[in-house]
Amino acid sequence: MSLQYFTKGWGYVAAFALLPYAIVKSLWAWGSTVGLTTKQAVQDVAGFGITLKEGSAFLYTLYTIGIDFTAILAILASLFALALVTSWGEKLPKWLLIIAGWSVGVLTVLISFLTVLQFLGVLPKGYTEGFAIWVYIVTYGGLFLWGVTVFMATLSFQHRMKKIAG
Repeated sequence: MSLQYFTKGWGYVAAFALLPYAIVKSLWAWGSTVGLTTKQAVQDVAGFGITLKEGSAFLYTLYTIGIDFTAILAILASLFALALVTSWGEKLPKWLLIIAGWSVGVLTVLISFLTVLQFLGVLPKGYTEGFAIWVYIVTYGGLFLWGVTVFMATLSFQHRMKKIAG
């Protein structure tokens, strides 16, 4: 692979890739119906808090104050991407960043391809009614973009660490 591909830019793109998802999920937790196109979808999103109440009091409490747990995970994923390209990230155990970067990068891309197969009808799909097309682009497109760019950021990180060590 050409050295021009070993750039910190991948980590910065990954850091921003999931932020639109986090924003949409937070808006829904705050009661917004943006991106919801049917009454059923609005009810399902509103009912998500009730589902959480039955499973986890902590997650339910977060959701009732407008904090969606998956939005928090998206923000943590963004911070992980930044760890691959910042000086504070270099202070973390390098092996941990590399293993995590490879693992989540490959897993995320795999999940994204499985999702594409669902949309193409090759695999059975779950409930997909009631969301604007841009919601799918923000969620699945953002996840795919994050997976590819965090994988590339990990390769770049490995390359930089190898140059420093040797």
